[in-house]
Amino acid sequence: MRVRPLALLLAAAALQAGAVRAQMPETLPGKWWKRPAVIQALALTPEQQDKLDQIFAKNRRDFVDLKADAEKKQLDVEELMAKKDSDPKKVTAAIDALEQSRARLRKTTSLMLLEMRGVLTEPQWKQVVERADQWRQERREQLRERFREGRPRRAGEGPPPRPPAPPPTAEPKE
Repeated sequence: MRVRPLALLLAAAALQAGAVRAQMPETLPGKWWKRPAVIQALALTPEQQDKLDQIFAKNRRDFVDLKADAEKKQLDVEELMAKKDSDPKKVTAAIDALEQSRARLRKTTSLMLLEMRGVLTEPQWKQVVERADQWRQERREQLRERFREGRPRRAGEGPPPRPPAPPPTAEPKE
């Protein structure tokens, strides 16, 4: 039986990606360090929470810009792909630009997570790595539940509350 070099390369890359993922989880959604369950599980101190907030605040504007850039590049690719007579070189260039934009976003996210890791103790970080998928799933369930109930995702979102109805007035009897 002959093994193809590409298959070996893909298998090696998959194994390596798994090892890297074990050390650097995907970013948990939202300000995970503010969730009561995470605070309790990690025994986060108020000082750690403040430092995590500072790291997030420092990177927030970059994330807005990088995400917007990636979304624009995605639109460029979609528009070129939708045209029947698109030049393959232009499509390839647009795809390359999109992937570079996504890579910048992933790199910035990873560097922020690395900085956040420095705030946590080794046992805390180990728990983040081990429980990231669980916490991510719990967050999805919370958001689904809020959506089903018609509640906004965050405070201040959604339509303003309706004013109370005026009391009924009595009509004069004749």
